[in-house]
Parts: sequence; structure tokens; C-alpha cells
Amino acid sequence: MARPSSDSQISIEVWLPSTGWNRRYLGVGNGSFGGSINYYRLGESLHNGYATSSTDTGHRGRSSESTWAVNHPEKQADFDYRAVHETAQTAKALIQAFYNSEPTRSYFSSCSNGGRQGLMEAERYPTDYDGIMAGAPATHFGFKTFVTGDFTAFQKRGGKIIIYHGGNDRPEANLNLFSSVRRRMGDETVGGFLQLYLFPGVGHCGGGDEPNDFGQWLRPGDSPQSSLYAALEEWVEKGVRPNGVIATKFAINGDPRSAVVKRRRICPYPQAARPNHLGSGSDATNYVCP
Repeated sequence: MARPSSDSQISIEVWLPSTGWNRRYLGVGNGSFGGSINYYRLGESLHNGYATSSTDTGHRGRSSESTWAVNHPEKQADFDYRAVHETAQTAKALIQAFYNSEPTRSYFSSCSNGGRQGLMEAERYPTDYDGIMAGAPATHFGFKTFVTGDFTAFQKRGGKIIIYHGGNDRPEANLNLFSSVRRRMGDETVGGFLQLYLFPGVGHCGGGDEPNDFGQWLRPGDSPQSSLYAALEEWVEKGVRPNGVIATKFAINGDPRSAVVKRRRICPYPQAARPNHLGSGSDATNYVCP
């Protein structure tokens, strides 16, 4: 429990692998108004060897409820930005105490409000994480503090960000955010630390009739060619900038054991994939990013 203010009551859970730790820390976020620990993502992360953490964002309740915030400005601040930061600090302290070692790298991955949480971390607390994967970030969601796109400090310390958004999920706000960052920082600087991916026909955080599986979930053996999260790690740890990802549509969404319906290569915005004329036009591997 963290109490950065007299009206704060931030629940935090940190899960640490007793064996097989991959020496990385992965923070996970919350959808909508939070109100609970994200146990599914904690289990997924632990299963893949990460030390991991989650918070209820400073209150308990259904994710659709916000009455807890009325006349509670400190709880609003906890939700807007403070709870995720307190969670990162707590997790790193426990990792150090348990393993007698800091994580070699720290990551954050989440979608919707969780995507906003990741971008807020990059803005306000640029040393908390080395790499952030922000899905469909709800940049205008919150009470008093909103994402502005000021990632200068995060960029200068070598941080990397990948934003993704479904084409059927009204991506205009994040297109505008990306454009404003490019105008302010310049394309060369932005290209060195920030990428945006738009997935045609994909809904909120996934789903839809088009290829919609591209690394939102952790799976053993994921490759940077088919997982944006794996590509983010390679970018942070080896300096290899991602150059597109192959998205997959499975017969059962999210189930790689089911049949592959189709695949599509998606390039970093604003690039578009083009055929390499080496094989069938229906094969995603026969397309390249410029």
C-alpha cells in the first residue's frame, strides 16, 4: 500500500519469479477507471519470466465507476499519474531486495487507459521505464492531467516508445499527437525513439476481421518480426529499430493454436508496405517496409 498523500490508498502487487527470472521488470496497466489489480496480465508476465507489477490506481470498484473521485483531488492525481509511478518505484525496490540486483531493463505495456498510463510515465517520470508499449492510448482521459507529448527527457535518456492503434477505433487523436511530436522534435529525433502503428480493420486494443494479433499478449518464443513487444525489447536492448511487424488473424482471436486466417505486414506510420515481387501477393512475407 502506498500513501503519497493523506487521501491516498494505492494498492500495489508485485510478483517475482522464484526461478527463471529474465532480469527484466514489466509494469502492466489498467483499462477505464481501474479500480482493481490486473491479475491476468500479472500471471502472463510472470509465466514469461518477468518481475511484474500492477496497481488498482488508488481506489477499489468497477472500472466503469468514477464516483470515488468526486471531491477527492488527491485520488484524482493518484489515478492520473501518481499510482503507476509509485508502483514502479515499489516494484524496483522489492526486486533489488529479493534478487540483490536491479532489473537490467524496465518496460511498461498496456492498452486504452493503460496506454495513457505508459505515455504519462514517459512524460512525468522518464527514468521509471526504458521501453513503453502504449496501445490505443486514451490521451484525453483523466481528471486534471493529460498527455501532452513532451517526451524530451525520456528521449534524451534513450527511452523507446511504440504506440499502436486499430483503424476501426477512431485513431485520430493519436495521429494528431504523433504529428505534434514530429513537428516539435523533428522527424530524425522522433524516428530514433518513437513509432506509431495503425492496424486497418482492428478494433479497440484488438479484435476485428483483419489481422489483429501483433504482440499485445506475451507468448514464449515471440519474435520481433511478429510481436511489437518483442521488437520494442530488441530496440531498447540492441538498438535495432523496428521496421514493421507481421500481424496475424487467427480463426479464434488471441489463440495461436487455431488456424491462421490471414497475415499482413504493417509498417511504422506513415509508411505503407509494398510488394517485393518475390512471391505471392497474398503472403505477408512478400511485402517490405520502405
